Amino acid sequence: MNRMRYFRLMDGVDANTEIHQYMDLDYLLRLLETRSYYVKQKQEFPDKHESRLPLKAMFSLQSVELRSYKGKTTDIAESLERRRKFTESGRMFTACWTERRGEGALMWKNFTTKIGGCIKSTINNFVASFANDDYDICCGRMSYTGIYAGQDFVESLFTKDKAFEEEKEIRYYFTPKKDISNSKGISIPILPDVMIDEIILSPYIESKAQDILKQIISEKYDINVTSSKIELKL
Repeated sequence: MNRMRYFRLMDGVDANTEIHQYMDLDYLLRLLETRSYYVKQKQEFPDKHESRLPLKAMFSLQSVELRSYKGKTTDIAESLERRRKFTESGRMFTACWTERRGEGALMWKNFTTKIGGCIKSTINNFVASFANDDYDICCGRMSYTGIYAGQDFVESLFTKDKAFEEEKEIRYYFTPKKDISNSKGISIPILPDVMIDEIILSPYIESKAQDILKQIISEKYDINVTSSKIELKL
């Protein structure tokens, strides 16, 4: 029998916080139809620093190691171990949401194609929607100070460059209870009606097509579907 799921919520994060995730419509429909949520490895994201220390941090770390060697004040092996752990963290299964309130035009543009949707949930309901206990989960708010040498490993998992600050990201890490290290992604069974409070359709979808999609999705999956409040000239 599997042990119960362990859910760690990092300090300063409220489990009732409203969160959103923008996605292409094919992914959204697959989620609804298969009742499963797909999670990729962190290294699959566009930002190369998800699995590699920034050059500035690497050079700083090398400098720390050199001083440690000459002064014998710090364990060089400890610094190298920190670098190794950060590189290996690229294989961690990771889900990214945003706590940004209200729609963001740049979020639609950056995370969806023309045919996209945004699902609204809460930090707690997202975790509660999983239909099995095969993964331990850690959730936290991203900071945008940039990764630096000597930073605590767990803290580095919730740190990005300032250039990504507009994302206002809430991040989840999934640790499998079984060894699935060869997999680049996992599909977790979910209860869509628990996970999803509302679906918002992209402002890039033509109005008549939105009406059809709203009717189909709401009738088939019994989920509230609304149109974007952003008005664009299509």
